Amino acid sequence: MTPPNPSILTRIVALVAATLMLALGAMMLVAFRGPPPHARPMMLGEAAALMQGGAVPTGSWTVTRYRSDPPPLAEPDQIEDRGMAAQIAALLGVRPADVRVLREQPPMRMGNPDRKAWPPPGFGPDRMMLHGSVLLARHGDGGWQVVQARQGANLRWYAITLSLMAGIFVLLLLPAYWVARRITQPIRRLAEGAATERPERADPLPLTGPPEVRAVGAAYNHMRARIADYLNERTAMLVAIAHDLRTPMTRLSFRLEALPDGPRAKAQADVEEMRAMVTDLLDFMRGQGDAAAHVRIDLSAIVETLADDLADMGQDVTVTRSTRAVIRGDAIALRRCVANLVENAVRYGGSARIALAITGGRVSVAVEDDGPGVPDETIDRLCEPFYRGEASRNRETGGVGLGLAIARRIADDHGGRLDFANRVEGGLRASVTLPLERQG
Repeated sequence: MTPPNPSILTRIVALVAATLMLALGAMMLVAFRGPPPHARPMMLGEAAALMQGGAVPTGSWTVTRYRSDPPPLAEPDQIEDRGMAAQIAALLGVRPADVRVLREQPPMRMGNPDRKAWPPPGFGPDRMMLHGSVLLARHGDGGWQVVQARQGANLRWYAITLSLMAGIFVLLLLPAYWVARRITQPIRRLAEGAATERPERADPLPLTGPPEVRAVGAAYNHMRARIADYLNERTAMLVAIAHDLRTPMTRLSFRLEALPDGPRAKAQADVEEMRAMVTDLLDFMRGQGDAAAHVRIDLSAIVETLADDLADMGQDVTVTRSTRAVIRGDAIALRRCVANLVENAVRYGGSARIALAITGGRVSVAVEDDGPGVPDETIDRLCEPFYRGEASRNRETGGVGLGLAIARRIADDHGGRLDFANRVEGGLRASVTLPLERQG
């Protein structure tokens, strides 16, 4: 199974989104490794009051008090700060030896490679901050009063930070999507133009977008013009050749009158077959020109009239179901389209049954026969020019393999499609589906 190939728009947006995610992830890593920058610190005066049994300061501080003898030892991530202990002892009016401070090691800072050299010089006792410390004060009985103060997570700050990062991601992704869409829009128009059934008839692509895209559009317009010129030259050449062939075939028909009856009949049949081939070729090549103006017509009337005419000629053609269906199109071309399907069914199946049905704003004309059908591996080739499911090309079947190709071209010119399917009961079903203007 081939993995899905994402579009250019998806790739550009995914690249921008991944870049934004990496950038925001780096910002989050830097921002969340330390304490919230705007969290309220604890001043040394508040720490001294806390050791005397004062209230817990605001700012998400959690305080635990207990007695310990001997005093607790410093954890691996803690250091004893004697300078801070001396300042708190001065505020408490006790000896510096009676106060100890175990604090977390501060993070590495620019210009401060020695984490123990904190706080920097110049910070007084009224401005010292404690983010997470264990304060110990010796009592008269020799025991130690332990006060463990730690600042918890500031959930509000984290929520605001995450919300801002998500908002930045969305705000940057929206213009990125708009820019990527503007870049890929000319490419999408190029794909749509190349996917049309008749690109030589399509309008030239507007040359907009980045220089590379404009270059591709200009190359496509040039290619489309060259294809149109080539097809016009080929059509004119083949029409001229087919037209000129009629004159020698007419002279040949007159000369065959001098032959005996037996050889004359066989030769005359060959000439008539050649004349039919030239006629089909002319019809096919002329169909590449500009189509006639489309008018409102009743498709059911065309089908019923065609079936009556063929039945009067002795062919087994019947309309099994009909309903009024008004469409816009060329009546002569549509009659030729249905006639080719019916003649193909009569030629290979001996009979043709026609049914009109309207479904979902479209009308379908189905032609069924009781013939041998078509192998599944070749059913998609039935509309190829000069291809025949029956390859003998004998006079009983006739044709040169252009009837179905002409039918498909007419259906395409009317915004419809031509489909083939083998019937379960045997035989082939050919269906031409056209857009319906109004159901009567």
